[in-house]
Amino acid sequence: MLELPFIRQRVAIVGLGLMGGSLALALRGRCATILALEPNPQSIALARQNLIVDLVSDDPREILPQADIIVLAAPVRSILEMIPRLPEWTAGNALVVDLGSTKMEICAALAGLPTRFEAVGGHPMCGKEFSSLAYADANLYQMAPFALCALPATSSEARGLAETLALEVGAHPLWLDALTHDRWVAATSHLPYVLANALAAATPAEAAPLVGPGLRSSTRVAGSSLKVMNDILLTNRCEVLAALTGLQQRLDSIRAVLESGDEQSLLTALAAGETAYRQVVLAGGR
Repeated sequence: MLELPFIRQRVAIVGLGLMGGSLALALRGRCATILALEPNPQSIALARQNLIVDLVSDDPREILPQADIIVLAAPVRSILEMIPRLPEWTAGNALVVDLGSTKMEICAALAGLPTRFEAVGGHPMCGKEFSSLAYADANLYQMAPFALCALPATSSEARGLAETLALEVGAHPLWLDALTHDRWVAATSHLPYVLANALAAATPAEAAPLVGPGLRSSTRVAGSSLKVMNDILLTNRCEVLAALTGLQQRLDSIRAVLESGDEQSLLTALAAGETAYRQVVLAGGR
């Protein structure tokens, strides 16, 4: 019920991977009940063994009808497959929030739900390169930007409840439209993954003895789940391609001045990146 205080809300998390499991841990003691829908038997066993949630099952009809808030915490295309099935899984009128990393396609799908559902697109800007429940962390959401995208039909009460969810796990809610979200995260999240992946693949195997912290930190996210990242790139293809074009232009510029051997031009080109690092990267997000 949207009007109830958050402490009385029953939250169902669909997917107990890193994000869903961390959300469950962060919500302990902050809502009435934490439910989970999870298809993986090992994750179900781990959730029960560690008392991560109050009830976990692989049957959506057992879990979702009990929920006031349904959080879809799965890879993007899995979320897109789930959304049209929600009406058959529950006759309730829950608020649906997703944690998917792209928003245009998901918000369009959420807008197609029956009017008895309320919906808000969501994307917390946090995570690890490991994706299983074993790596869940109660502090994962602390101080993280939590993007929220209202739909045309989203009520002020639903907006307030979605924002409270973000605040309860320690995140900073940020409202924006789905297109702006996808354009921004193409630059701040999806392009860095592509670059890390390409950089790791371009590292000669014979150079392994001289791998240091610089390469490890630059390629860390290349270890992310291939399924998760494949879904992200394909559902934000246009914005990622635009970001890649911008990066290629920057690389071409640096290559040109390096080929020229002009020391001052090279310093100027590199200084632009150093300035952006201090003014944008260090100052942004957390």
